[in-house]
Amino acid sequence: GNDFQRQAAAAAAQQSLQHGAKQAGKGLMEIKAYIQENPTSIKVLCFLAGLALIIISILGVGNVFIVAWTPRDMLNNFYNIVFGFIICICDGKESWMRDYFCDVQAKLFRYAFALATQTGRALFYFFVGSMTIMVMPSQNPLVQIVYIVIGSTLALLALIMLFINWCGQHCGCQERYGQFRADAQTPS
Repeated sequence: GNDFQRQAAAAAAQQSLQHGAKQAGKGLMEIKAYIQENPTSIKVLCFLAGLALIIISILGVGNVFIVAWTPRDMLNNFYNIVFGFIICICDGKESWMRDYFCDVQAKLFRYAFALATQTGRALFYFFVGSMTIMVMPSQNPLVQIVYIVIGSTLALLALIMLFINWCGQHCGCQERYGQFRADAQTPS
């Protein structure tokens, strides 16, 4: 009798655990259904472009390039630092953002929902890339080249993201990147 009770208790515990895991998984799927993903290669390139934007802008604020920065240039560098952090948060590894940075990615996507969508993120990246090119300092040709490369990279990645999102299913992509997941269900 005692052995049967242990087996019954173990089976009940296992069944409860499986049911709890299934329900937790459904809730997680519901949250993830609203966050649209880029292909990994695009995410890595966007993250690196955001990191480069942060570094070049911090160096600009610190006047490492010995350029006669105007107040407008300094303000643009400050904005670029903020924009670079936003880009890194959007395309940073989800587990890093959750475990090491107080779940900042989920908070950003919750409060700035446009960045959780493929189109919204692409438009933001295109804006940042074009602004990086348009408002770059004009005194140092090497600094100009760096700003043009970073800005062009962001703008190009944005266009690729839009293409994948809007036209990917017509060009042989098996699964449309950035599409809301239709298999996500709400927990019951």
